[in-house]
Amino acid sequence: MVEFPTLTHFKFWCQKVLPLVYDDSLSYYEVLCKVVKYINGLIDSDKAIINNLDALKEELKQVEDFVNKFDNTFAEHIIESYLATMIFVEINDEGYIVYNIPERWEEIEFNTTGLDISIPGQEYGKLVLSY
Repeated sequence: MVEFPTLTHFKFWCQKVLPLVYDDSLSYYEVLCKVVKYINGLIDSDKAIINNLDALKEELKQVEDFVNKFDNTFAEHIIESYLATMIFVEINDEGYIVYNIPERWEEIEFNTTGLDISIPGQEYGKLVLSY
């Protein structure tokens, strides 16, 4: 893991003095004071970012612990109950359509029009569910 260096503020005191020339230009000393102030602000921002990263690392560790301790039985139960409400359709090697029906659907009767039952006005081969 990358360790960040600890940065400290510049120990620099800036004494405000009257400029030698009365115009908008800054003396080298004033420019240096502004640069030092800006760099010290960057150092404070850097420390805040490092603290935020440390806090995020702790939260990530908590999430990893939760994921590692998560019990899958509840999720498996939900998936099983969801799969029990679905019909899966596949085509076998002979080319016939096979409906895989859950065992819990004993009270529902599956028929095909034209083969098992005859419904007027319906085409051949439609699936009919009766309960």
